[in-house]
Amino acid sequence: MTIILEKMTSTDYENYLSFAIKDYAQDKITAGTWNKEEAIELAAKSFKDLLPEGKDTNNDYLYSIKEDKLDKKVGFLWVHLNKTPYESKFFIYDFVIFEEFRNLGFGKESISCLTEKAKEMNVTQIDLHVFAHNKGAIHLYEQTGFVATDISMSKQVR
Repeated sequence: MTIILEKMTSTDYENYLSFAIKDYAQDKITAGTWNKEEAIELAAKSFKDLLPEGKDTNNDYLYSIKEDKLDKKVGFLWVHLNKTPYESKFFIYDFVIFEEFRNLGFGKESISCLTEKAKEMNVTQIDLHVFAHNKGAIHLYEQTGFVATDISMSKQVR
């Protein structure tokens, strides 16, 4: 298996946005952060605010994840570079392996490829946020060396 992180094309970016906004809205609803009525609008605003220049936003890297031997795209990855005079860090805003390719090692290989890219760019740390209900993602991140740095908790009062 050979994973390649390719810069998203305009078509890939439109395909990505077509489901990413809905997925993010649903995650926020499931997490109890947003209500159903406002979620899509808030998610679309978040993407617009974070990517004002779309796929060409400065310091944001939007990749199509391609498996070279299959010659197929297996997912998408969006990372933001936060560079200060003292350090450079990646923050993973979104990481999606398409459902048909899950649990086949593509997630681990993609993280490994991103880690190599980070080294090439002198990035010393990769951070992310994961929704607590996304057990599969949590498992993948723990397997690839990520550790929890803080935990937010909530209790519904009814």
